[in-house]
Amino acid sequence: MAAPAAAHPHVFIDYTVTILCGADRITGVRIAWTFDEMYSASLFHDYTSRPKGPLSAADIAELEKGAFQDSAEDHYFIDITFGAKVLPVARATDFDASYDGRRMTYRFTIPVDLAPGQRTGILDVASFDTEFYIDFELAKHDPVTIRRGTQFKLSCRPEPVTRETTTFGPMQTRIARCRLPGAA
Repeated sequence: MAAPAAAHPHVFIDYTVTILCGADRITGVRIAWTFDEMYSASLFHDYTSRPKGPLSAADIAELEKGAFQDSAEDHYFIDITFGAKVLPVARATDFDASYDGRRMTYRFTIPVDLAPGQRTGILDVASFDTEFYIDFELAKHDPVTIRRGTQFKLSCRPEPVTRETTTFGPMQTRIARCRLPGAA
């Protein structure tokens, strides 16, 4: 008897998370995706105008239009929760891309408007593809940082969680978890 067919990842992405803070609120989450070498070469070949070298503004615009904007349908593969509340991921701003000759990196911001005030809570940020066509892994070095957030006394670090996939069932992954003072 033949085993059922199952997809496996075709794209591998290491990602980082930066929590962006203003004077009295968390204003966004800056994400950086660094693609595996094979997919990076495909992106460079399909969406740039040059055989090698740094990306031009036109190349970056073409990457955004042809190889990034369609991920809006999947909320950019980003899940953000604060406590039990799922925060909307309706748009991405500040798209940028770079290519180091081996790996393509996308950078973009998901705007949020979260005024923690005196509340405590846990802010979770994850890149995840439930179909597991894309394997997102939180980067090993500097996976989560905070920009201008000392007033909130946030502490952030990678945490293992189990996420559900449509094909393989539950899978272990790491997410960025930030705790406000007093959060369990």
